[in-house]
Amino acid sequence: MARTVSKTEIYIGYTIIIVLLLISGGILLKQFQYNPSIFKPSTFQTESPALTTTPSSPPSDLIQYAPDALTALTPAEAFGPENLSDKINGKAELYLSAGFIHLASQRFAAKEDSGDWMEAFVYDMGSIRGSFAVFSLQRRYEAKKIELSDFAYKSENGLFFVHGPYYVEIISSVAQERMTDLMLSFGDNFVRQTAVSHERIKELAYFPAPYFSEDSISLLPTNGFGFERFDSIFTAQYVMADTELTAFLSERKSQTEAAELVTAYTSFLLANGGAEVRTSMDIPGAKLVEIMDTFELVFNQGVMLAGVHGAENRQNAEELALMLKQNLARAVQ
Repeated sequence: MARTVSKTEIYIGYTIIIVLLLISGGILLKQFQYNPSIFKPSTFQTESPALTTTPSSPPSDLIQYAPDALTALTPAEAFGPENLSDKINGKAELYLSAGFIHLASQRFAAKEDSGDWMEAFVYDMGSIRGSFAVFSLQRRYEAKKIELSDFAYKSENGLFFVHGPYYVEIISSVAQERMTDLMLSFGDNFVRQTAVSHERIKELAYFPAPYFSEDSISLLPTNGFGFERFDSIFTAQYVMADTELTAFLSERKSQTEAAELVTAYTSFLLANGGAEVRTSMDIPGAKLVEIMDTFELVFNQGVMLAGVHGAENRQNAEELALMLKQNLARAVQ
């Protein structure tokens, strides 16, 4: 006789599924633990509607950017969407989802000691939104911010920066001040010699300033919080009352689309075990859902989709949502 599955076993099974879904969404916010399997290429809108970037890609031979103290150690390499995984296996889907066009890479040795080398990776991401997306999701939080470009930092043996549509990584074989200086010289040469449009990412100014660091802002190309319809989602980490929570926003094509996504995301949460909670906030159409002991709050302000993700405290979620609404009302006219 076939065994009857108990209600307890069914409940446990659903609980496991919900936990896995939430974990997959949370991974998107842990840049140093990026999981490429949750990204899908081709859906990310890499350009702001009013801005276009059409510079040509730098040559694959990167020796022109190398300071005199470096010599080419290997031939130049070039990769496109069809073979990017040959070079960066395990991370290619992130770049593809963010609009990747071309990668030029080359290794250089120090003339004084050929045993010390560095490798430069120049990713043409098609737009500054694409280059910022991979920069923000690959960000190493122990690194030091520098003034090479609007988005740039260095680590003990690496240099990482955005220059227009280009995301550049330079990795040294050793953590030495001499090699750091050579990497910085290479980066400075690249910035000075490579002409780009001076685009700005306007969404960076839409997050309310209190309780957060601008360095925490990331851009999720696809599958934001595990929801496949959430693409081009900007997030920022906040600390309120000693707890962390995430604000998010995304400019949509129309107010109708933004409002429809509020409904769709709410339905997604409810279908995965969430429970809608009544709220008296002064945000028309806002939806508040409790799921797995955290709160999700989503609303739209005109064409802007916005909300709070992963709040442990309802009061904090509502307070941050109101701050976000007020900031959007001032910034988006």
